[in-house]
Amino acid sequence: MASIDKTSHRTYRVRYRSPDGRSRSKSFKRRVDADAFAATVETTKLQGMYTDPALGRTRFGEWARHVEASRVHLSPSTRARDDSYLRSLVLPAFGDLALAKVNRLHVQAWINDLVGRGYAPATIRRAYQLVSVTFEEAIDSDLIPRSPCRRIKLPMQTRDEKRFLSPDEVEHLAESIDPRYRALVLTGAYTGLRPGELFGLKIHRLDMLRRQLQVVEALTEVKGELRLGTPKTRAARRALTMSSFLVDELAEHLSRYGDPAGWVFPSPEGGPVRRTNFRRRFWLPAVAASVGEPFRMHDMRHSHAAMLIAEGVHAKVLQSRLGHASITTTLDVYGHLMEGLDEAAAEMLDTVRSSARSGTQPAQLVRPGNSSSTSHRGSSSA
Repeated sequence: MASIDKTSHRTYRVRYRSPDGRSRSKSFKRRVDADAFAATVETTKLQGMYTDPALGRTRFGEWARHVEASRVHLSPSTRARDDSYLRSLVLPAFGDLALAKVNRLHVQAWINDLVGRGYAPATIRRAYQLVSVTFEEAIDSDLIPRSPCRRIKLPMQTRDEKRFLSPDEVEHLAESIDPRYRALVLTGAYTGLRPGELFGLKIHRLDMLRRQLQVVEALTEVKGELRLGTPKTRAARRALTMSSFLVDELAEHLSRYGDPAGWVFPSPEGGPVRRTNFRRRFWLPAVAASVGEPFRMHDMRHSHAAMLIAEGVHAKVLQSRLGHASITTTLDVYGHLMEGLDEAAAEMLDTVRSSARSGTQPAQLVRPGNSSSTSHRGSSSA
């Protein structure tokens, strides 16, 4: 049990033993604080939640670097981004502080300061995630008993208004860009590949006979260095069925611009494309001459999603083609485009009711693979 002694310096010293049997002590100016600490120590030991106060004196900056180094699953681009946020936004505020000395008010004041300095909500939220992860790892490693990242008020993050091209606008853009990248525009708009997946596409990933495209690699540029790595998530590794017209476009493209190194969309000089150079030399001039700015390469992916939604494609199919890890992501990003489908569903139900009353079944209700036109009234399920 913890004991309390009054010292000659008019302080109260709490003596106790840590779970490993080592003798510990801590001094307080007031008896009430000493009593509270002694009770807390005994309670945390009984609950198995005791942490060594000496470990809590570890500097945040030192521990944050350790945590970042241990996150081996990060892609090079994500690691570079997080390192930038850590150096510029997080460490100036917390780097020299002991983990145990950072409290909730410190964290909230830091968030408020970033908001006042005009940082975007998405940037602030990502920087906060780095702080939160650092403290969570400290808890798991028994450095501190709990995290100061509790009930922190973060700035609201509003989704940017995305631009979607119509099929006619896609054609206009494809005709306006340098001919060697016409097929890239069409592939982006009609497969939904991310820019890094487009530039990382290799010829041996195309199966023209089966109309299959395998997304296995993505090309990124980190600190001026091009890297061909795996896509951002497991779900991003996927196989897509290409439209027949796109197979023909790619076949013609490869016959004219085939690359000895096997890149489907190589640079004019051969080898992989640097996205910054491509954007300046080819993309921006083509956009300005056709659909008008702003229109990013990533917006071709959004345009692909919009086309599928307009045709009533199921959200699970959309998720699979886009390579989203969760259908929640798909619905969060594109759910607002599906609002018009509600009216179409209501009209379809009118047809269902009319058919039921007339004794016929509408063609669209015949199940795939079932040539029978017999009603399935008795086999419905939730």
